[in-house]
Amino acid sequence: MTVLKGIPISPGLARGTAIVYDFDVGRHLTVSQRDVSTTEVKSEWERLDEALAKSSHDLSLVATSVTAGSPRSASLAILAAHAAMTAEIASLVKQHIESELVNVEQALASVVGDWVERLTRLDSEYLRQREQDIRDVGRRMSRYLAGSLAWNKGPLPLGSIVVARELLPSEAIELANCGVVGIVTERGGHYSHTAIIARSLGIPAVSRVLHATSLIHPGMSLLLDGDEGVVTESPSKAQGVDFAERQRRRELEVANLWDDAGEPSVTTDGVEITLVGNVGRPEEIASVLKSKLSGVGLFRTEFLFLEAAERPSTDTQAEVYGGMASCLGGLPMVVRTFDLGGDKQPPFLFTEGSEQDANLFVRGLRFSLAEGRLFESQIRAILKVTRTADLRILLPMVVGLDGFARAVAVIERIAVECGLPRTPPIGAMIETPASLYALDQILDLADFVAIGTNDLTQYMLATERGLADKSEDCSAMHPAVLQAIRQIVAAGVRLQCPVSVCGEEAGNPDFACLLVGLGIRELSLSPSQAGVVRQAIRAIDSKSAQAIAEQAIACGNTSDVRALVARWRSGATESPDGAAGSPAVVVADH
Repeated sequence: MTVLKGIPISPGLARGTAIVYDFDVGRHLTVSQRDVSTTEVKSEWERLDEALAKSSHDLSLVATSVTAGSPRSASLAILAAHAAMTAEIASLVKQHIESELVNVEQALASVVGDWVERLTRLDSEYLRQREQDIRDVGRRMSRYLAGSLAWNKGPLPLGSIVVARELLPSEAIELANCGVVGIVTERGGHYSHTAIIARSLGIPAVSRVLHATSLIHPGMSLLLDGDEGVVTESPSKAQGVDFAERQRRRELEVANLWDDAGEPSVTTDGVEITLVGNVGRPEEIASVLKSKLSGVGLFRTEFLFLEAAERPSTDTQAEVYGGMASCLGGLPMVVRTFDLGGDKQPPFLFTEGSEQDANLFVRGLRFSLAEGRLFESQIRAILKVTRTADLRILLPMVVGLDGFARAVAVIERIAVECGLPRTPPIGAMIETPASLYALDQILDLADFVAIGTNDLTQYMLATERGLADKSEDCSAMHPAVLQAIRQIVAAGVRLQCPVSVCGEEAGNPDFACLLVGLGIRELSLSPSQAGVVRQAIRAIDSKSAQAIAEQAIACGNTSDVRALVARWRSGATESPDGAAGSPAVVVADH
């Protein structure tokens, strides 16, 4: 018996037999790379067009196996995204062939390589995982250029757990037809499309398991824990019995969560907490509806720009926003304008030959104002959809009144130009220490504000983003961050401006209960966490939560806060009486 550790990317428990694949063998094709003459450019373009047509046909065949509205419908949006990427990559490849006078294979390798390198440098884990999609599209095009047949997986026995170095999205979609009960990979992440597909299908998955394809042998019995990120090889009989009991208990817990899904999130003393969801792509709307959430509290729009070879048109953006709003059926959606700049640079800005150097080191709203044409195009797209849907605009990384006021003026001007009877609600992200010192000015102008606890925690605690899983004290549950949240909530009450909070820990039941104590009355979180947070809220009363929140702020460190909340929620601590009455506040998962 050996226990292998990785990271959980799709929750659940699975028991089955290992099927070990080396997909890399089929991906590494030997291709000819050479220079071409100007007279050969057209023939290279024609070869590319032929490969493009075959690739599109390949995607269409896979899409026909997916039923719209089924759990696999998330795959349709991913396949559509791959089709769009294929067209954009082909356009860049043609330009590269003509400018560099190289054959299509060399141009494709260069374009895909540059795009992958740019994405892997991004700070956002979600956006870094998009390089997997680019490689997937490039692999498919290379395969057709080389005249290679598609990967043939063959039939899989029931109860198979696939073990591979990496699963590209198209491979994961094809495997979904084969009755796979679990996935183990050496590469990948929570935000990869492979992970999204696994979660949409309810297939437990663990990634970043070092040397998985070497340590796990075909036919080996496996226990896969997609909650903790653990894989057990050749378990003992006793371990198998214990695991089966865990599976039984989990099935009961999941059933209870779904029983509560239609119930309001109300504390024991009658305080209702509205739950809305966070999405980063259109296909995630399905999980918002499935989890019975009351709308979208945060839509991150960066993918529209970071995955585009050319500036996305206003109509293209409006089609995305409108399609999502239509799926929501009248429920509200908060659209955060692009948070670009710094290490998140759209590829097309570097191919246009414009002077971008001055904008490389600014982020969020300052980047938007510096790239006025791009910002105005996004605003026009959002405003176009507000004619028929409930959309609100959220501006990221606001550091003071000046930039926020300028952006509001731009939005109001465009609304007038579009003939809109009113401007939709405009909000500001509070996620830097500087914004804490301009609170009254910002809140006085804003229709609502959102606290970005990920960035706020990073800047307040002087740490690297993403360090929370490596350092216990670098967390939004740090007393200093909690005190900052309380300060912003108080300003919101004083100026009658609704406050929202964006942070990964919004989906943590302990943190959610703390936020209720700080006055939060609406949480926006990952749809996958809606059930456990709803259940946690229904088990507490707001007065006790308020008292515990005050105690948490007085703690010396994050560990003490976590211990305090854990004891309270387990019933080991008798909470003192606390005063009732809290402002309407929103919390979103950034």
